[in-house]
Amino acid sequence: MTEVMPRYLRALKCWQPVPKFPSMASLSHRQTWSLPLILILLPFLLLGSSKAEDPQVTYRTGTSEVRVSFFATDQNGRLLDKVTKDDFAVVDGGIVVREFRSLARSSETALDIVALVDTSESVAPRFRANLQHVVQLVDAESSSASGVVSVIQFAGLHPAVLCSGDCGSSAAEQKIKAAKAQGPTPLFDALTYTAQFISEHRTAGARQVIILFSDGNDTISRASAREAFAAVAGTGALLYTVNLGASSTESPGTSVLQQMAEATGGRSFSTHDGTSNVLQSILADLRSAYVVSYALPSHDRGFHTLQILPKHNLNLRFHCRRGYFYEESR
Repeated sequence: MTEVMPRYLRALKCWQPVPKFPSMASLSHRQTWSLPLILILLPFLLLGSSKAEDPQVTYRTGTSEVRVSFFATDQNGRLLDKVTKDDFAVVDGGIVVREFRSLARSSETALDIVALVDTSESVAPRFRANLQHVVQLVDAESSSASGVVSVIQFAGLHPAVLCSGDCGSSAAEQKIKAAKAQGPTPLFDALTYTAQFISEHRTAGARQVIILFSDGNDTISRASAREAFAAVAGTGALLYTVNLGASSTESPGTSVLQQMAEATGGRSFSTHDGTSNVLQSILADLRSAYVVSYALPSHDRGFHTLQILPKHNLNLRFHCRRGYFYEESR
């Protein structure tokens, strides 16, 4: 278990050989994306085999210490209230880490939320009902003292910021309710735009969270799925997704949303779960979050994959980002 595994094996949950697929760089960014193709390629897009192509989640350190935020759930998806060092091991770049320098509750409980809302024609049949979920989210967060919320809509060529920090005002609510479902879907461009937005609007002491309301479809983006994920992962934000699809059953779009959320340490929900439950779940995740620190197991420059695995109770699941990019301090 402690040997360094080949990079393409480390990129997968089930470490098995996989066939080669064309890179996204070989595909036109302007062409319509096939969801089945994205479903096949996404694990490789998110955690590709080339150092030059890995998401630039950069971790620079002079103390050679890694800090990872995570939360844990049981076999029924219920959060664990207490986690000990003996419950888990970290797999960092294929090297198993069992000795930790510290394990403590995360101190980040305030939220800096961006609701990223798909207003394209692909969600038109359910748009009005789904838009109400966004309004409920804004109302719930605006009435709490746990942080701030912004709303960005995307359809056509350019995303638009509907409100930022003042989303509880009547004027902002009217702008949200006036949104219409029309135009093609630039999902990956919108994620890239949102990553830049939250990088420029950080709130001190708050945990940045993107809640994406979409069906997982993309038809017009110039950015690739890989570029979009790299942009989001580079901010360190948690990505939660809310599936606006017609049903809660498995679909290519559903899988895309799940893959992207889980790769950042977030989770994926459906509108069938109810917006209030989504917000409560996110708050509960943050309250249950831990931060573990350990000595950097390898000084190899480049992307280090991350997994947290149970040691005794194999039914436990540990949610954390899928890796970081190490670059030695100068």
